[in-house]
Amino acid sequence: MGKQFAQGRFGALVAAAAAVFLAGGAMAAEDADEAELLKYFEKVDVWHFPVDTTVRYNNQDAVVTRELVFQPPASGELCYVRFDVVKGEGDYGFGLKPATAAGPRKNTEWGINVLKRGTVLNQWYSALRMNVIYFFVEGPKAEGAKEICARKQAAPTAQAGNAYQGPWSDLVTKAKAIHGWPATGSR
Repeated sequence: MGKQFAQGRFGALVAAAAAVFLAGGAMAAEDADEAELLKYFEKVDVWHFPVDTTVRYNNQDAVVTRELVFQPPASGELCYVRFDVVKGEGDYGFGLKPATAAGPRKNTEWGINVLKRGTVLNQWYSALRMNVIYFFVEGPKAEGAKEICARKQAAPTAQAGNAYQGPWSDLVTKAKAIHGWPATGSR
């Protein structure tokens, strides 16, 4: 009886995991950027990195510049980096790091700042919760398919990473990206 109960629970866990996996795939299929890229490319591979930073009056400002590491290496060519804000309060900023005097902007380096604000008596906080989504593509379906990537990344929007003015950290920290879409609760 105990063995049957354990097998039943294992089967239920496998079924629940499959349902979550399929629901996550269904949510990803509903993403407008991924659907648009699939019109131009054979394959779209999605990676993400979650950001969750809160700074109170007596904490230090959080100013970070990151470059992600993809382990195992991502398949395809980086097409587009998107910034999906889940929650933002107070004084914060995010986006792709602008070009330095020595050369062009790197679309792999991005930063955030979450700054303390208020006074000792008025202790407000600043918070930023978001997902940085990386879209890798393979197999262009038509001539000029790569132009869609450049157009999406050059859009003058915060979601494309082009609205952030800084401050910037000169130290670029490496962080490990997570393969696939973020959990549905954090999107």
